[in-house]
Amino acid sequence: MSARGLLHNADYLKLLAGQTVSSIGSTMSSFVFTLLGLAITGSPVQAGLVGTASSLGTILVALPGGALADRWSRRRILIGYTFLGAVLFGSVAVAGWLGHLTLPHLLVVGLLNGAGYALFMPAESAALREIVAPEDISTALAAAHGRQNVAGLAGAPLGGLLYSIGRVVPVAADAISYLVMAIMLTTIRHPLPAAKPEGGTHEPILKAIRSGLAWLFRQRDLRTIAVAATLLNFAANGTILVLILSMQQRGVRPSVIGLLETAMGVGGLAGAFAAPRLLAKYSAGRITIVGAWVVAVTFAATAVSTRPVVLIALPALAVFLLPALNSGLFGYQMLITPNHLQGRAQSAFMFMSNTAAPLAPFLGGVFLGMLGARTALLVFGALLAVGAVLLTVSRSIRSIPLLSEVEALP
Repeated sequence: MSARGLLHNADYLKLLAGQTVSSIGSTMSSFVFTLLGLAITGSPVQAGLVGTASSLGTILVALPGGALADRWSRRRILIGYTFLGAVLFGSVAVAGWLGHLTLPHLLVVGLLNGAGYALFMPAESAALREIVAPEDISTALAAAHGRQNVAGLAGAPLGGLLYSIGRVVPVAADAISYLVMAIMLTTIRHPLPAAKPEGGTHEPILKAIRSGLAWLFRQRDLRTIAVAATLLNFAANGTILVLILSMQQRGVRPSVIGLLETAMGVGGLAGAFAAPRLLAKYSAGRITIVGAWVVAVTFAATAVSTRPVVLIALPALAVFLLPALNSGLFGYQMLITPNHLQGRAQSAFMFMSNTAAPLAPFLGGVFLGMLGARTALLVFGALLAVGAVLLTVSRSIRSIPLLSEVEALP
């Protein structure tokens, strides 16, 4: 795998540039939205509903969003979502400047933006498959991980700085970032039309959703990955929450606790740079298994120490292989999925693998209060190990080859 092809792919560079700017803006908004809710209501519980609204919107629209992404013009979906984001977050900025911002306003914006993202995500995945050559897919996905880590490292500090200038300034900046991405998308030359339906006519929405789920469940390797990913995502999110709360309970300075997120961002960014070479040398199946075990062992090892330097270093090590793991798996899924099922397959996979993730913060707090930090971390570590075992014993996972050996389906 090489980045040379991507560096000469103008449409891909436009997509990447627009998404990078928008990702930084979205990170800023997500960082300050809860703060805005708290400033308006004075209630941490009500402020927490803001983040819940966005997640709820994504979950509710995930499956129909995939079906619509296979039915509508992918170009129009991408551009439409960016203009929607500009309007939604622009409305928050205007309401804040006028002194009329309310919690229901924030909740509606979060819900609609989450719903729009559930439609944008499968359309973007299908568009990437059209724009990028099959041999460059894994490199493009690794770059996407790098973009997300850069946004995570830069977005929160920048959002905090802009918030100190004015509460809605970061949200206004996010609205502008959506406009920047919209401009980039409109200059992409590739047409990105709707997928041609099998048989010549589109199925009704509910039947289309069932077709996407049925296809996914027939793929033994993707089915196994989805089940294992559910465990891994849930347990990893729970582990991070327990680490943060337990360090806070022990009186660790907030600035030190914040280094946990920073270290994970650095580890993920380093992994994104290494991912193309790893995927060129090792099969996606092997990277998946090794990466899952690295996550399980390193996260479980946090139970044996209370030293902040150790608790910060281990998660950073854990996430190093995740860009290669995710790029390999999503690249493999994109290549073996027929074009007319791209949106539905992507949405079904993400819906299945992330359904349990919202429970992780709640159960992490419950485990910490009832069992203590060490036992809670061991419980989550055991769940991570179960996910790694499922991947290891699966012959279909072990047989996933190098992505360069996978033939893309039309």
